[in-house]
Amino acid sequence: MMITPAHTTALQHVLATATNALQSGNLMAAEVALAPLFSSNLPANPDLLNIAGSLRMNQGRLVEAARLFNQAALAAPREPVFAFNLGMTLSRLGRTEEAETALRSALKHQPAFVAAMFELGALLHRTGRLDEAEKNIRQVLKLTPVLPHADLALAAILVDAGRPAEAEIASRKGLSAAAEPRLKAQLYLQLAQALRRQRKDSEALAALDSAETIDATLPGLARHRAETLQNLDRFDEAVAVFEEEIARTPADPGLHHDYNALLYQLGRSGEFLKSYDRSPQSRDLLLGKASFLTREKRTAEAHSLYAEQLARDPGDRLAAIGVAQSLTAMGRHAEAVVLYESLLARHGDDAGLFGIAAEPALLGGDPQKAAWLCERGLASAPHHGSCLALLSIASRMLEDGRDESLNGYDTLVRSFDLEPPEGFSDMAAFNAELNGDLDRLHPNSRELIDQSLRGGTQTPGHLFPTGLALVAKLKQRIDQAVTRYIAELDEDAAHPLLSRRRRDFRYSGSWSSRLKDSGFHVNHIHPDGWISSCYYVSVPQAAKDETAKQGWIKFGEPPFDAALKQPVRRTIQPAPGRLILFPSYMWHGTVPFDDKAARTTIAFDVVPTT
Repeated sequence: MMITPAHTTALQHVLATATNALQSGNLMAAEVALAPLFSSNLPANPDLLNIAGSLRMNQGRLVEAARLFNQAALAAPREPVFAFNLGMTLSRLGRTEEAETALRSALKHQPAFVAAMFELGALLHRTGRLDEAEKNIRQVLKLTPVLPHADLALAAILVDAGRPAEAEIASRKGLSAAAEPRLKAQLYLQLAQALRRQRKDSEALAALDSAETIDATLPGLARHRAETLQNLDRFDEAVAVFEEEIARTPADPGLHHDYNALLYQLGRSGEFLKSYDRSPQSRDLLLGKASFLTREKRTAEAHSLYAEQLARDPGDRLAAIGVAQSLTAMGRHAEAVVLYESLLARHGDDAGLFGIAAEPALLGGDPQKAAWLCERGLASAPHHGSCLALLSIASRMLEDGRDESLNGYDTLVRSFDLEPPEGFSDMAAFNAELNGDLDRLHPNSRELIDQSLRGGTQTPGHLFPTGLALVAKLKQRIDQAVTRYIAELDEDAAHPLLSRRRRDFRYSGSWSSRLKDSGFHVNHIHPDGWISSCYYVSVPQAAKDETAKQGWIKFGEPPFDAALKQPVRRTIQPAPGRLILFPSYMWHGTVPFDDKAARTTIAFDVVPTT
């Protein structure tokens, strides 16, 4: 279309009218003003396309908005605002890679574009790239020091990065400048999370009170209050918070999960899972209850619920996996294999699906098929923990030697007897004092339903960032041992552990476990780790028995009976002050012990920094 002066005048009029309407919140007037553009009676001017995209975004029509912003950006590729609007819209659509490209394009043409920098930081945070996210938000704060929204974003990143003390500082800085009530309430909520992760639980509760006073409708407020009350062993109050919140929002699957996990922890079997039956029978709640039943080994009941949902929607992937896992647990391995094959035909890019499909193949007596499934999964995800763990069992059944190469029971499982931290003459004195500090962190209940230990407790959250002085001293010794372990690994680009060898590492999780009389850890792996661990704080006398090996850690035995000639490949005797490091994908558990004294440990997962 040839652009005439009349067209130019018309474009300017439409642009001005639509802009004024949008700024005043009159979406209908903006729609009317932009009608000539939408009917193609006007040329596709970049500014007009951008305004039209803004209208569609305000109307919640994000796909159309993205198309319009993209046309504007293509027509004016050096205009950062168009690229920013495109990136922001794509981000809300979940198209993260495209969104990142658009936002980086905006910053390329305007490096100090604070809004684009902030949006990119939020996107990087959502996708788990915490170091990059922090860098972006800190740059925002460098350019605009007084920006409470950025303080809030930084605090959230730092909490997720396991640096709650720094998150507390960022939250308090934001609170000192925030004026808008909603933002102030969000900052108090973020402050509470930072305090709770330092186990300053009473202060966290006070921060939650402040948030609720300002805005009682803040999402997540009740759940954070319940978690804080649990840390304070005020379990009845936590139960009451969950019950009140479920009565208000009965369809929230997360609330039902946390509530029933707490009921299990408290041993309240009479109330356990009843909330699901009193609530709308939605898909999410049905699958949530089935998941609990599976963990409780009430397999037939779980199978019934999964099958009910699958009948409603034959394309429901999670329901189909639930049915297949139930069939495996019931010994109906051939049926499970067939169902997994149909799932893999539709979801062949899911490495985890290959891993769990290998289990019924193994139990059905077909280790070759199980190995093939694991290999397919590892082709797309070379470090996938479940695939590696199942492949090791298939290898032992096939006797092809790969298990030893993968796990290196005598070389990759290593024991370090740590030196006393500074200020202590021996580890016995240090561990005795450390054990006392850990007492206040262990809940007065039993284990959670989704933890590996049976007959004991585990501390909530990430232990290392809590700020406990003795934990920090121990961590210095652990840092040294992990550094040595990594430095002494061989180099092998084809090996799933050795190929990830990096000098720098971080702790993705840390916790303390306390097993009581007859307690043990079921055989398991740590699928999200690289190197896993066990440090012994206190050990019962029963562990000295080198024949029964009570309380000893064992390696190589899966949680199911694979009819292996030698299920346990290695055991190590626990001793206070001893640290054991091993590949995270290696099966490990403990032998139950008969002793009134507790077995207290600290464990953590290490991942390489990229």
